[in-house]
Amino acid sequence: MNFAKNKSQIIQLAQDEDSIEILWLYGSYAKGNAHKKSDIDLAVAFKTWENNVIERRLRPELLALDWQHQLNLSEGQISVLDINIAPIPLAMSVLQGGELLLSKNRSRQLQEQQRIMSKWELDYLYHYQQQRANYG
Repeated sequence: MNFAKNKSQIIQLAQDEDSIEILWLYGSYAKGNAHKKSDIDLAVAFKTWENNVIERRLRPELLALDWQHQLNLSEGQISVLDINIAPIPLAMSVLQGGELLLSKNRSRQLQEQQRIMSKWELDYLYHYQQQRANYG
C-alpha cells in the first residue's frame, strides 16, 4: 500500500464529502510505526447528528467501505471512527496522538476538542489519577 498516495486521496475524498467537517488520522500510521498489514485509522466529525441509532452506528462503517472501494483497497484496510460516539479514552487518544488532516470548520474543531477534553477531565482523569496513586 502506498500510504502517502492514499493519504492525499483520503483528504480529497473527505474534502468532497459534504457530511464530513473534520478528519483525523490516528493509530499506527499517525504514530509512524505502521507495518504492511496495518489498517488506516481515521476519525471523523460529521456535520450533522444522525438521530436513528442504527444509521448513526452504520455511517462510519459505510464510509469506510465506500472509501476502500474508491481507493481500490481491500476490506478492513480503512477504519473510520465517528468521534462523536467514540468512547472518551479513544477520542482523547485521537486528539493526543493523531494528526489533523482536514478541518472545514475551525470553530467546530475547537468545540469537539473542548468537549472531549472536558469529558476526559471530568469523567476519566480523576479515576486515572486515583488508580495510578493506588497501583503505580
